[in-house]
Amino acid sequence: MAELRRMYDEVAPPSPEVLAEGRARLLTATREDGRQSHRPRRYRGLLAVALTGTVATATAAGAVAIMAQGSDVGGPRDVRPVSAREVLTRAATVARMEPELKPRPDQYLFTRSLETWGPGAVTPGKPKGQRTRQVWLRADGSEPGLLRTSCWRQPTKVCDTPLVSEDAPRNQPVPAPGSHLWTVREVPRLLKLWGSQLNAPSPSPSENPSITAWSGPQDLLHQGYLPPRLRAQVFEFLADVPGVKVDQNATDALGRPGISLSKDNQNLRQELIFDRRTYRFLGSRDLPLGPRAKITDWTEQPEGSGFELARSILEVKVVDRLPT
Repeated sequence: MAELRRMYDEVAPPSPEVLAEGRARLLTATREDGRQSHRPRRYRGLLAVALTGTVATATAAGAVAIMAQGSDVGGPRDVRPVSAREVLTRAATVARMEPELKPRPDQYLFTRSLETWGPGAVTPGKPKGQRTRQVWLRADGSEPGLLRTSCWRQPTKVCDTPLVSEDAPRNQPVPAPGSHLWTVREVPRLLKLWGSQLNAPSPSPSENPSITAWSGPQDLLHQGYLPPRLRAQVFEFLADVPGVKVDQNATDALGRPGISLSKDNQNLRQELIFDRRTYRFLGSRDLPLGPRAKITDWTEQPEGSGFELARSILEVKVVDRLPT
């Protein structure tokens, strides 16, 4: 029942059409002559529930949302629930199947990503701004990296920006904090720390440990490349964060349909987006909950955080040196 209550909080109620189909299928099952088929049944997802009459009343505190997959007109449809835990658990399984990049300390991780902003980033048919980012980061962080993207006000030109940490001491340890090799070493410790904070009593009514437990791992996923085994650990950790909302009709920065998992952090909704079919991680999206920026120049991101911003990773590879 605890799991049902959690799923009820995470997902929106099913549509009347889906409920009607569930009732019809339940009634059909009760009218059968009792003979059981020996053919194996196929269940997609963890659970399928058809709500009718007293069943709906009995499960009101823990109703399971039902999603209907595509089907032939007039034919049966596959019905399955979608919860944040299910999506993240399957995403972890998919992540572990990916090959891992293992750069040497003197090599660079190259990441090409796409950012989109403005209402068009989440609302089809409206204008949006976008840019492609190319980033080279040394694996051990001992040398400056490089950001290459279109220039503001001159989107047809490319500008290079050295990536140097201004806060790092001159004789910083190697691997440097925030570098790839440092992240590989520190992620298990960070997850353990966030887990202890998540299970500890809230220090004050205004502070919610689950927000930190959601935002911290999301920052790790934003960095560009997280080894598959560590990405899987992050997804499994996030599966235990309460109050995560599910949107089955989201899109990523490329416009690909996906399932988003989100949690509100003050005036910002932080989303992670996964492929609807494969549960592969597609990217992230930030949605303002307060006043939104009025964008007049779509070639430049507006000041502040009052605009939608979506990010998707397009390519990751290991290279030996910075571009000339």
